[in-house]
Amino acid sequence: MDCKFAVVAFCLFSVGYVDATTYDVWDLLSGNDDRFYLVSRSYSRDNNECAYMKRKSQDDGNHELQTEMSHRKAGHESFEAPSTYTVTVKGSEMTVRAQTGSEGVTYELVYSDGNGCNILKGKTAHVTDKCELWAPPQKVEHAQEVACSKKFEELCKEVKETPYNEGCQIPETGN
Repeated sequence: MDCKFAVVAFCLFSVGYVDATTYDVWDLLSGNDDRFYLVSRSYSRDNNECAYMKRKSQDDGNHELQTEMSHRKAGHESFEAPSTYTVTVKGSEMTVRAQTGSEGVTYELVYSDGNGCNILKGKTAHVTDKCELWAPPQKVEHAQEVACSKKFEELCKEVKETPYNEGCQIPETGN
């Protein structure tokens, strides 16, 4: 009897299997792609556009990056002054800090297809349970396709803002 129960339980578990894949943010951020656009997000924020992150340096031992981030106000040609952030990665989570010692904002990489559809969900502060879709410049088109959009809606609900547009260019200044 116990053996039959175990077999039935195993079959039920197998049929109802949920992919518990965890994604490593370090693999994404420390790889060949050193620039990312914020393609869309599940919340509104100041109506900005062309938000980007550019890796400036990386410390492989501590899984830490120095990054430049900026955006421009909708309808403006020039970007806001870029800010430098420290990004610390642990497994599927990354914490973004404006200055050393600050608490920062933590995100979890909840999905990545390895081809530009990278969905982060906020875990702290003003971004708790809010999502962002980031993609390298050469993979933005893929991130805007139906499959990625459906995954975003499944994990995060609807898109509220799309900061990326075809006219976005990450500035070369500050290298």
